[in-house]
Amino acid sequence: MPNPVEVACPADVWTIVATNVTAGSIKKLDTRPTKYLETYRLTGGAVPTEATEGSVCFNKSEYAIIDSPLAAIDVYIMAVSQAGRVRRDV
Repeated sequence: MPNPVEVACPADVWTIVATNVTAGSIKKLDTRPTKYLETYRLTGGAVPTEATEGSVCFNKSEYAIIDSPLAAIDVYIMAVSQAGRVRRDV
């Protein structure tokens, strides 16, 4: 497995945190944002543009699991209200 990578997430924009993956995890490193949203696209698909395209991430845990055994995906995170930071392990 490659080394973990930290990804800065500017406030209120979708940031790609993993690309062309089928499994892994994302860990919340910065707790300042009021919440984080997550969404995914099939690898190479259109980048999300609206917050309504995501769902709450890290709701009850500081980890989010990536599990897409049938197709590779790109994973996006949005830090709401303040910049944040996550770590991806894929």
